[in-house]
Amino acid sequence: MSDWAKPLLRTAGLRLCVLPVSAGLALLTAAITFQSAGVAAFGLITMVAQLQLALPFADLGMGAAVTRAVARAEQSPQERRHAAALIRRTATLLAALGIASATGAACAGAAGVWSSWFVLPPELATDFDVVASTVLVMFFLGLPFGLSERILVGQDRASLLVVLGLILGIANVSVAATVAALGLPPMWLAAGLPVGSAVFLAVCTATALKRWGRLGWGDTYTVPVGTILWGGLPVVLAAAGTVLAEQHGRFVLAQVAAPEIVSEYALGLSLYMPVYSILYMSSAVLWPRFARSLDSRLWRQSNTALLLLGLGAAGGYLVFARPLSGLVSGGEMVLPWPVVICFCLVFIAQSGHLVQENLLTDVWGFKRQAVMSMMLLLVVVPLTGLGVALGAGAAAPAISLTCGVVIAQVIPGRILARRVLQHGVPTVDPFEQLAERKAHADA
Repeated sequence: MSDWAKPLLRTAGLRLCVLPVSAGLALLTAAITFQSAGVAAFGLITMVAQLQLALPFADLGMGAAVTRAVARAEQSPQERRHAAALIRRTATLLAALGIASATGAACAGAAGVWSSWFVLPPELATDFDVVASTVLVMFFLGLPFGLSERILVGQDRASLLVVLGLILGIANVSVAATVAALGLPPMWLAAGLPVGSAVFLAVCTATALKRWGRLGWGDTYTVPVGTILWGGLPVVLAAAGTVLAEQHGRFVLAQVAAPEIVSEYALGLSLYMPVYSILYMSSAVLWPRFARSLDSRLWRQSNTALLLLGLGAAGGYLVFARPLSGLVSGGEMVLPWPVVICFCLVFIAQSGHLVQENLLTDVWGFKRQAVMSMMLLLVVVPLTGLGVALGAGAAAPAISLTCGVVIAQVIPGRILARRVLQHGVPTVDPFEQLAERKAHADA
């Protein structure tokens, strides 16, 4: 078996094994939210709860270079020293950015900015700004700790993230049950994921640094902030564009559709995300391998493997989404077939791009990914609005996302991947260039 296939299958298999537990926790949380807040409030509560999940890594994407550096750290002592310097500098930058952003989020909540954007049910209006600000403040203050996920992926330990991810579900259902039992305002049901994320990142940080060892904060070797910002900005745009496109349905529907339609889509998305994580976490094992070597055979085989996983995920969603939605909502809301089928198509479309997402991970590649992500966002938002106007309802965001991923990511991503595999990256990565200059200077 190929050296990449075993960890990919291990990660996918492990995620599949823990899926019943994580999905069960998510569904139990959804059931508590339905019972405590009602159908109309469910979509808005989950939207606020998952604001911090708007990026797949809790570092705003600024730490992407850390994964490449950690993956190459064992090649030489100089590479390891460079990786440690990059971790230190990026963590410091994220801490400063997090404090500033948390302050801004708190001020926006105090001014009532968040509640002014949506039509809120009366039972949510009073606490909406406070809870939304709390969620965002906790997210921003945790930015430097989000680098621990990057380190674990670079250490080829993506499968460990799958297991640790259960912390999110356990904390979420615990907080939801506590809020319901104490009779607190229903908006506080959204506080579970921020609490779970804080615990999750603390455990990830301890686990990652236990293997890595000391970061050498007294070492004079450093990485210029400008290099991190220049290399990190495309990553931020790429990650933000893609994930906002995935999550845009909540915001668009909250603006133009009835609360019941928002809740219907939110329920479908809450069933989609745990299954999609099988594909996402499985593909993450390819990142360190492509960082070390651009292998055409690996690219072809992994694309086939991810497509098969995508078809399997779509089949599972097709079978279980409707009965599970009825179970969670107590029979009040069963996902319509158009919504289910459209989410199945999203699985297949996403599986066609995930390999390229883990191949194009140098600065040149992320610049191209950023363009593709922005194009994706520009495609899906108007398509969703058009779909709602034509009566597609909760199915509109899913079908627009399917079309957008194929047009803006799958097709151009494969063209770029072929170019890189055949001719190499046309520019020198600034992080690798910096490491080489430091090595020559030390020599």
